[in-house]
Amino acid sequence: MGFHEGASELSGGFLGVDIFFVLSGFLITDLLVTRYDTLGRLDLRDFWTRRARRLLPALAVMLVVVTAAASVIEPTQEVSLRPALLAAVTYTSNWYQILHHVSYFAAFSQLTAPAPLDHLWSLAIEEQFYLLWPLILWFLLFRLNGRRSRVTVILLAAAASALVMALQYTPGGDPSGVYYGTDTHASALLIGAALALAYPLASLGSLPAAQTKRLDAAGVAGLAVLAWAIGHFSGNDPAVYPVGLIVAALAAACLVAAAAGNGVIAVITSLPPLRWVGVRSYGMYLWHWPVIALAAALAGSGPTSAWTWLIETGVTIALAAASWRFIETPILQNGLRTTIRHWRQQLADIRTRPADARTRPADARTRPADAPTGPADAPTGPADVRTRPAWRRRGSVPVAVATVTAIAVVVAVFGVVRPSESATPPGLLRQVAEGQRISSASQSGRTVKAGAHKSTAASSPPATACRSGQQPKVSGDQVTAVGDSIMVASAAALNAAMPGIYIDAQVGRQMQSGLAAIQDLAAAGTLRHIVVIGLGTNGDVTAGQIRQLRQVIGPNRDLVLVNTFGPMPWEHEVNAELDAAARQGGNVELANWNKAIAADPSLLWPDGIHPQPSGAKLYARVVLAAARAALSRAQPSSCPKPH
Repeated sequence: MGFHEGASELSGGFLGVDIFFVLSGFLITDLLVTRYDTLGRLDLRDFWTRRARRLLPALAVMLVVVTAAASVIEPTQEVSLRPALLAAVTYTSNWYQILHHVSYFAAFSQLTAPAPLDHLWSLAIEEQFYLLWPLILWFLLFRLNGRRSRVTVILLAAAASALVMALQYTPGGDPSGVYYGTDTHASALLIGAALALAYPLASLGSLPAAQTKRLDAAGVAGLAVLAWAIGHFSGNDPAVYPVGLIVAALAAACLVAAAAGNGVIAVITSLPPLRWVGVRSYGMYLWHWPVIALAAALAGSGPTSAWTWLIETGVTIALAAASWRFIETPILQNGLRTTIRHWRQQLADIRTRPADARTRPADARTRPADAPTGPADAPTGPADVRTRPAWRRRGSVPVAVATVTAIAVVVAVFGVVRPSESATPPGLLRQVAEGQRISSASQSGRTVKAGAHKSTAASSPPATACRSGQQPKVSGDQVTAVGDSIMVASAAALNAAMPGIYIDAQVGRQMQSGLAAIQDLAAAGTLRHIVVIGLGTNGDVTAGQIRQLRQVIGPNRDLVLVNTFGPMPWEHEVNAELDAAARQGGNVELANWNKAIAADPSLLWPDGIHPQPSGAKLYARVVLAAARAALSRAQPSSCPKPH
């Protein structure tokens, strides 16, 4: 929750999912193996029925409520919400998000508020595991004799998953694809499964004292490693894929084993507050992301306060507690059909009790209406709940629940079937479309011209860089600009300020793909003297990537780095890297867009990230000033310096 709230101290908070994966793999495998040892077979129907009881009702309630809330709070989400709902009910959210290029780590830097169902990718992986793993485990138990061989095969499968992740991951690119994949992110589940086969739950609870101490030491070490990883790693750190995830999974396995024993770690994790949170953790995971996403839609752009985080956390816990009390517990204990019949009977009783209540007992008819019969009958005031009929007190809860449910279902259905609204302000859509047109035209119409002076662009500044009595003039024919959606929105202003500029800007672009574009232009000989890089909105920028940029550009070109502005959690880190590169000197200049727009944020669209047309003109002026400053470093000493 802290990671999704944007807490910079918890940059590796996404590793919490892997802790749950390890725990799930351990508990599910131990349950299946115990049943197999007891019955001599796997009762798959019973297993899948129990999983459905545990997972589906709470998920269904959340989907209805969130769809209804999104229809009222953020109706523009309906375009993406419909296919996301289908993916959620089929437990294929992770594959849906891969196919639609939904970025997990850039969720709060897009043109709109984050989608309220994007967190269901992890539940999809778990459900796919629940469907397939019992069959795979049955095969292993049937074909392999001995615990060691079974554990070895499972660990090899975990290593294979990690290898697939390593092969598919592109350093510096968006890691969401490998992070979402069942094939690439199965290592933690399999490590938990291997732990269950190597050290069953029953054996961990009956270890001798000496082994329990060693288990506690392993648990403490695992906890320390997890704390370090959560504070050290970030989603765009290449070391995470897969090394960081494997380290976190192994540390979580140590912690899970210690919690399953009978030592100090087990005592701590058995404390009532932690157990209370533990049994409701599924509900908390279900509700926390929609609460954060819908709150962001309500609050709009801008940084959130500690009070906002506390309110969102409180709402999440309250919803999870209500789900456990009124939805999950009754269905787990009695089954879905019995629970529904009970709810229907309660509602039927409420409709019939008032008529029955008209018939009073005989003794009530024979004594005066105002005659007290004892202390319990003494009046305590008109609001005393004891004066209300018992049937009314007991019936208020089911009536309220039924009413809220009916309203939520109606609103959710209306939200799904009604015509969709655009998620982005029409003005921004038009501005982006115009920027894409200008960017495309600059590439198709200027390539030959750019190549015409490629022989001099890399070796010396253009001759027009300095004229007597004037500041250096920047011609668009001297400039190559590569950027993300901020540059797309500013393309018209850049072209007006520097006619003939070459612009290659794409929505959602990260530094790695921008670096690839620069490499292609350099290889083709069409990279111009001034290279403007406007990236960092959609993910981290590393010192290694900047070093690569400088190597590609070479010492005879000038590099202008445009920093970022917005509510992205990585904004400070990106800007710090860009500022450090500029302070190293050489041929790097910083275009301080952050400082310029921070002085007047009203020039941005409501997302707090993308500039309106007037803000785009400011963006172009900032870039132009940095380009002039870059040229002034290379001009003869007789030329005037810009002020």
